[in-house]
Amino acid sequence: MTEPAMNIDNLTDYAIPVIVAILTGLGAVLGVSFRDADATERRRGMWLYMLVLLTAIATSAAINSASGFGRPLAATVMAVVASAVAIGAHLLWRRVVFDAPQRNVHIALAAVVLAVVVIVSSVTYSYVSGKACRQAQGLITTGMAQSAFVLPSFANQGPTSGDFQKWSRDLHDAAAQVTEKGEVADRSRDLADLADQITATVQIGDTGTHALLGARFYDTLRVLLRKCQNI
Repeated sequence: MTEPAMNIDNLTDYAIPVIVAILTGLGAVLGVSFRDADATERRRGMWLYMLVLLTAIATSAAINSASGFGRPLAATVMAVVASAVAIGAHLLWRRVVFDAPQRNVHIALAAVVLAVVVIVSSVTYSYVSGKACRQAQGLITTGMAQSAFVLPSFANQGPTSGDFQKWSRDLHDAAAQVTEKGEVADRSRDLADLADQITATVQIGDTGTHALLGARFYDTLRVLLRKCQNI
């Protein structure tokens, strides 16, 4: 059930920067030759290749910042940097290959414009698709912070039955905030249901089942963290 989503994530995280690099390369190194070039021209040519690599790195950073819980300011800054570097590389190319055929000029310009479009659209997609993770952030934070409820305490100093009931209600309220359909919403509900089952075992003093349910709780929490933190 989750394999298609993982494939899309992999495409966004890995293939998009490569595509951007290819498009930027078409717009910035088309026709660049180091044969019979003097030292200045070689340095400019190397700068062009470095700018192509920098565009891919900045695109990857922008997508990473936009995905999962999301950091919109960082994602916006890195997307602007990636776009600016792609455009700057093309402008430098125009100075290095000033006598390029008009056909190559049109191809290079179209490639850079398309690279910018891919950067902006992929970062926007990553942020929009992370809405469920942002909705689940409170649930995940609560699940990670309140470990005393997840596994049984054998020192008789743990939370009371009333504390467990409140913890379970809080997780249900947090899970209800995840309105986007998909794996994150499903796992959020699973986490809340496991909290109910753990609370029930506490009321009857079944520490063995509590420990097993706690392990399942952490397994489900890890799935959410992998999904929302790209780990």
